[in-house]
Amino acid sequence: MAQVLGFVTVDKRGRAVFPLALRRELGLSEGAHLRIERTDDGAYELVPAELVPRDQLYFHTPEVRERVERAGQSFRDGTSTRTEGEEETRQLLDALKSR
Repeated sequence: MAQVLGFVTVDKRGRAVFPLALRRELGLSEGAHLRIERTDDGAYELVPAELVPRDQLYFHTPEVRERVERAGQSFRDGTSTRTEGEEETRQLLDALKSR
């Protein structure tokens, strides 16, 4: 059975007020974001969330995540390419572009 940790009050403007003891228990501070999830059995859960800055959203796409994972695997396998200096790096990148 679920344990009740406290109660949240919603004011007429829709703002939720968490009692201090509950904020401490949950580790919430001013400006914290909570994601609201509905579970399979219909209950709602508040989950602490970190928002991704707009200029970093591209990184969280499946395509980029896959590319990062492939690069990591390449490092682990020892199949990555190492360059020395700006000119050598530029030549490698130019060769990759022409593929």
